[in-house]
Parts: sequence; structure tokens; C-alpha cells
Amino acid sequence: MNDRVSAWSRWVFLALPLIIPLIVITVLIAVTNDISLVQRASTAMILMVMVVGLHIFSGNSGVISFGSVAFAMIAAYTSALLTIPVEQKPSLFPDMPGFLSWIVEFSLPVPAGIVVAVLFTGVVAVIVGVPLVRLSGLSAGIATLAFLVVVQVVVTKWKAVTRGESTMVGVPKEATLWWALAGVVLAIAVAALFQVSRNGRRLIATREDDKASMSIGISIPKERLVGWTLSCMVAATGGALYGHYISTFSATTFGFALTFFIVAMLVIGGMGSLTGAVVGVLVVQVLSEFFRTLETQGLGPIPIIDFPGLTEMVLALILLIVLIVRPSGITGGTEVADWFARRKSPESSAS
Repeated sequence: MNDRVSAWSRWVFLALPLIIPLIVITVLIAVTNDISLVQRASTAMILMVMVVGLHIFSGNSGVISFGSVAFAMIAAYTSALLTIPVEQKPSLFPDMPGFLSWIVEFSLPVPAGIVVAVLFTGVVAVIVGVPLVRLSGLSAGIATLAFLVVVQVVVTKWKAVTRGESTMVGVPKEATLWWALAGVVLAIAVAALFQVSRNGRRLIATREDDKASMSIGISIPKERLVGWTLSCMVAATGGALYGHYISTFSATTFGFALTFFIVAMLVIGGMGSLTGAVVGVLVVQVLSEFFRTLETQGLGPIPIIDFPGLTEMVLALILLIVLIVRPSGITGGTEVADWFARRKSPESSAS
């Protein structure tokens, strides 16, 4: 009983300090009625869902993965196929294979389509994860990157189902700022719950010392598979939301550029903490919007900087600097709750 209460209190102190400010910021943005600001905030929060998903596995296991965007892509296409209106499907998918012809005959509401897409992606994650979770270091990174390439090739070449290199159209555009907020609140809640759970603590233990973990009976592949599957499902939620937010997308939408942004956000913020995932998204997104504005229209007295790729180049430089100067990221791998605890400790000692 005490363990449950302790875990619940840890979850509260881990999740709420991140969730409450995001809710407040979202309400303030919604009140402004600034369409551009709402769009940027919505995109940032959907990306935050994907980054938090990546943190669940990479942050807690210490094994870097470049494949989370692949699962976001799978979920986006799956949800699109399930939710595109029935009357549009015959013209969009005239050559649908016979074993998938049932997809053309019905359409699900968007929330149901997202749930089914996330569950399907979870099944794929388990199948792919069984061999992948046994890898570590560079091998794991290369393997997950290879999986991303495989998914991109399949999506690009399977024209009958995915429309190939053509844009996926007809996807219901129902995701809003509030949907994005709901997605990121759910992602943070799930990530925090996993982090304080037994599986989460065991996975973190394997990150700190894998040999010591094995010596006390922790199965590293098993714990990694649990974290990997949950991580992919959270990333899939972000991918499905993104698909229904932009409503038109292709394989390139979920390519190497997005992968770089997701990984950069997590590393810059601090891969070892949930707080770092949230902070990384906010910092990188603000910087990205700032430099994109300079590229396209200038900013106040600063004229337009005609330098294509400026945003990506600056982010790459920032990533390099962080890796060299502060490898643990902006937050140093600590949580907001840890910061409050440190401030409270001196006060308690003084009294």
C-alpha cells in the first residue's frame, strides 16, 4: 500500500509541474485568437508528443533510437486509411489489393481511427522490437535508422495502399489546438507513470549499470521491449494527430528532417529526463520559428536573411555545442520535482 502511495505521489510531482503550465499556456494562446500562433503552438505540442514518446525508450534505457518517426508515419497512414470518407476512397485507392478491399468499404470516426492506428502500431512495435531490443549503442542506432528507411521505401513504393509518392489527401482535418493539448497531456501522464512504475525503474537501472541489473535478475530485453512498445505507441499517437492536423502528407513529411528535429529536441533538452523532453521541444521550436521568420520576412529592424537551410544549420550547431559542452542537455537529466526538492531541502535543514 505504501509503495502504491509513494508511486502515486512521485507521479503527481513528476507530471503535474509539466502539465499545468502547458494547459495555462494553451488557454492564453487560444484567447488571443491569433491563427498563426495557434498553428505554431499546435504543431509544437504534437511534436512534443513524439519527443516524449522517444524519451520513454531512449531516455530511460540510454539506447538511442532513430525509428520513432517511422511509427508516427505508420500510425498517420493507418488512421488516414481508416477515416477518409467512404465516398472518396474508390477514387483515391482504385487499385487497393483484394485482402485490403474492406478498408474501402467503411470509414471510422477520427478518434476511433487514431485509437486503432495506435494499437496496430503497437503490434508492429512488438514484432520489430523483439530483435532490436537486444542491440545497444551504435548497433541499435543503425538498426532503428534502417527500419525508418524500410518504412519509407514501403510507403513510397506501395502505391495501391499509400498512394506512393503522391500526397495522401482526403484525411479529415479534425485535430485542433485542444486535441494537441490532450495528446501531450496524455503522453506526459503515460511517460511519468511508466517512469515511476516497476518496469520503468528496472529499465532505468539497466541504463545506469546493465551488468549489475542482470546480476539481480532483471531481464534487459524484456524491460526494453516494454519501454520500446510504449514509446512507439506514444510516438504513433503524435503521428496520427499530426496527420489529422495537416490533413495532407506524404512519406517525406515523416522523413529524416523530422527525425533530426525530434532527436535534437530530446538531446538539447536532456534525454535523461521527462522535463528535458518538454523543455527541448519548447527551446527548439522557438528557435526554429525565429530563424524561419528571419528567412522569410525578417524581424523588425533585422532584414530578410536569404540563406536557405539557415534554421537547420543553426539547430545542428546548437546540437553540437550541447553535445560538447553539456552532454546531459539543458536540464542536466533532472526533473522539475528534483529542483523543488533541492530548494526545499536547505529550508528544512535551516529550520
